[in-house]
Amino acid sequence: MINWAPDWVLSYEDLQSFGWANAGELMAKAMRRIYTSAEYENRGEIGELLLHIILRKFKNSEKAITRIFFKDAANHAVHGWDCVHVVPKKAKDGSSELELWIGESKLYKDAHGAAGAVFSSLKEHLETDYLHDEFAAISDKLPATWEHTPTLKALFARQTSLDKVFSRVVIPVFISYNSETTGRHAVSSAEYLEEIAVEIRTEWEDFRRRFGNQKFPREVRAQLILLPTSTKRELLESFDGRLKSFQDSTKPSRV
Repeated sequence: MINWAPDWVLSYEDLQSFGWANAGELMAKAMRRIYTSAEYENRGEIGELLLHIILRKFKNSEKAITRIFFKDAANHAVHGWDCVHVVPKKAKDGSSELELWIGESKLYKDAHGAAGAVFSSLKEHLETDYLHDEFAAISDKLPATWEHTPTLKALFARQTSLDKVFSRVVIPVFISYNSETTGRHAVSSAEYLEEIAVEIRTEWEDFRRRFGNQKFPREVRAQLILLPTSTKRELLESFDGRLKSFQDSTKPSRV
């Protein structure tokens, strides 16, 4: 996960300039932007990073912005969508178009509680006034030299109907949760894969039963992404230890 931090945190301009001469400096910059607080148990950055990695690896997405880059200080919370990515697609007529992936991430002990929290967030984030404000904020932060910026700015313009915007939108709903099945297995064996498939199917059926008939402020396409972990606590402790070690090793010298 740490190796993905620069791709997640750094601006488009920083990533374009990334090379052997400044790699150490930019890695240190990325690590400092995540958080430096000793209180890490309830922070949401790890869920956002995991969602970023999944979309980049499995959807071949491109990051539009990362809200963490625009924090006023390392430990301040930033509100808004947990990811803003695009996925280039071929339209039916053979032309190129962009899918806009704007998502929510939750890192919880139980998937049931996480699903409820996601539903509440989506209801708020899909209100018309919120969407116009959020799209305007995203538009202002798009990198000037990125090839997809003109397309997204036109899509986010206030005169563009939200129906047209949401014909391009997919909402990834990412939930990481404590899994008894994962906790019982030390390796990814055939037995584990069979058991975890049953568990994930059960969680998906629960999610669909609870929210399948719920009404949102507008029609959306959503994809549920479930990541079972041994325990949330172990994941947080492991990431925090690696992050703090890297931050300590790259502190500017006082000499």
